[in-house]
Amino acid sequence: MDIKKLKYFLAVVDAGSITAAAKRIPIAQPALTRQIRLLEESIGAQLLERDRKGISLTPSGEFLYDNSRRLISEFESMAKKTRAISDGYSDSLSVGITTIHPYIPSISRLISHFRIQNPGIRLTLESMLSGPQTRAILEGGIDAGILFTEQEDEHRLAYLPLASYRMAVIASRHHPLTDVPPVSLQAFADAPFICFSRESTPGSYDRVDRCFRQAGIVPNTVQECHDDITIRSLVSAGMGYAIMPSIMAQGGNDLVAYELKDLAISSRLMLAWRKGSESKAVAELCRMASDAELR
Repeated sequence: MDIKKLKYFLAVVDAGSITAAAKRIPIAQPALTRQIRLLEESIGAQLLERDRKGISLTPSGEFLYDNSRRLISEFESMAKKTRAISDGYSDSLSVGITTIHPYIPSISRLISHFRIQNPGIRLTLESMLSGPQTRAILEGGIDAGILFTEQEDEHRLAYLPLASYRMAVIASRHHPLTDVPPVSLQAFADAPFICFSRESTPGSYDRVDRCFRQAGIVPNTVQECHDDITIRSLVSAGMGYAIMPSIMAQGGNDLVAYELKDLAISSRLMLAWRKGSESKAVAELCRMASDAELR
């Protein structure tokens, strides 16, 4: 069994058929069929059921599919560390950072200090939202992440709390949505709402949704987005309001943050890594983050 065959297997399952996967990769369909057959022979188990509608997973195939992405990510991480050592580094560390790190200068300071104090570690950064960061850590795509989450959101991760930011309604200062300063979510009941897609930040999405339900409001959602910067830009243009950490209103005069009595939730900034996989490089980042002020 090799990594390339595993990647072909994942591509076939994700595409739903060998024909569709062959077009996406791209590779000749007979060659792809042969690669899947060789994978099944090397494992000694049938992985796919084939019919006119496409393919379906056997129980063995389901097990392999559930674990293949993690195995591939761990292999690629190992290859990355090996290349770093070959280039003269003692180790490598890949870290996901929240997409709103420009509004938290202390994150940039932490990264800068880590580089200065650990010149033997090759540090790579990936700007990602919380949901994708969590998946990347679990699958081995990155070693650790600086993200907004709660400890109860994912039990397979270990966490170091870094800071907490009050959630607020973020609105345009130049396109007011209310006639008077708001004190509750009810003031925005009919206003256009711009929100994250749930897959981007599932924990925050659910906590905000709970606040709406407790207030008896069904938000007038006009746009779902996958990143903070797009949402901030749309709010600034007057398209609607968003609910984000109040720090998103900093750095300019175009936005205003309303901390409301029935929106009494915070977003916690965490350093996270997969339980049981803490390396010396991750431990050093944790030590430096513990000593830093990230508020």
